[in-house]
Amino acid sequence: MIGKVDPAALWLGAFVGAQVLLVFLCVIKANAYRERAYLLHAAATLMAVIAVQALLAPHALVPAAVLLLVPAMAGLQLLDLMSHAGGLRQARRWLLGTSAIALPALAVASFFNVWAMAVGLVLWLAIASLVLWPAWRQSRPWVWWVLPGLAALAAASLHVAADLQPFTMEDAIWVSGLLAVWSACTYLATGWRGRIYRETRARVLARNTTDPLTGLATPLVLAERVQAARHLTRRYGHPSVLMVVNIDNLGALGEEFGPEVAESAVLVAANRVREALLRDGDVAARLAHARIGILAEGVGTAQAAATVAGRILVAGLKDPLPEAKSEFLHFRIVMTGVPTTDMTPRQLLQRLNARLDQEVQSSSERRIVTLTQEELLA
Repeated sequence: MIGKVDPAALWLGAFVGAQVLLVFLCVIKANAYRERAYLLHAAATLMAVIAVQALLAPHALVPAAVLLLVPAMAGLQLLDLMSHAGGLRQARRWLLGTSAIALPALAVASFFNVWAMAVGLVLWLAIASLVLWPAWRQSRPWVWWVLPGLAALAAASLHVAADLQPFTMEDAIWVSGLLAVWSACTYLATGWRGRIYRETRARVLARNTTDPLTGLATPLVLAERVQAARHLTRRYGHPSVLMVVNIDNLGALGEEFGPEVAESAVLVAANRVREALLRDGDVAARLAHARIGILAEGVGTAQAAATVAGRILVAGLKDPLPEAKSEFLHFRIVMTGVPTTDMTPRQLLQRLNARLDQEVQSSSERRIVTLTQEELLA
């Protein structure tokens, strides 16, 4: 026969179980997203679980000492959440000193003095409020979850600080419930802030690797790929070809139809070059207003001229421009095999551009010009 279950024990188990579940979720997300804030929150929540267990211990001062370490860990986690706030350097130092030095020292002192916990809690709340105030004024959404969480943590700590007599089951339920609210709110704030940070980091990475007008790669990406292709050529004899594509009639389009049509022609040219690069190993980058750099891996100069370069020329002539129905894109290409010498990608592109300038100025009828290694190094 199953005995009657104590409702108080059920509530306490539910609150403690929720915190243990949040510990596991924090560890999983920390490993998935490589975010230290989740690990710090997991440590703080685990300390809160230990503090709840200490409430029912025979020594009345043990819960105060253990619970004072929860704001200490929460302060270190808050530092990680506010790591982007460069203007709060002095306030962050105060929070670091309070969380890493003052609160652990006061936790030890709370074994001997009942006022140590109250002093540490007031000090920590003052410094944490000083750090969070600028973020609140900037209406950062994740702060809306941090503040109720800190209020619940403060309420739990004050409940323990105000009554150091042997704690009852009711005290344990109240404290564990407040700590569960704090842990859940802080978990949500950490996830929200992490999402904002990851989106910002993705935008910065995209700005450094993607041209905003055409969606092609940036010269930095092209240079890195050229270096990688050179290592493959040296090591395995894996050939690669670097080419520079010029939009010959872009200036004439701007003069006849206006700068808006010329700008749209650049976008159309980028799309057609992208469509012409059928292989995943090829990369195209916008070098200048009318020029696009292309790296074709795994092909020699003769094969690249017949396939990649040929497809690009055809792509410019297959359809008229959407903004100028009577005009087509006329491309001119200068290309060379990626050399195994120590010539930097920048120097390599400069020499290809110089030769392309000569071809444009001379109004040559050749649309594909291949430079030999001797011509390139001359």
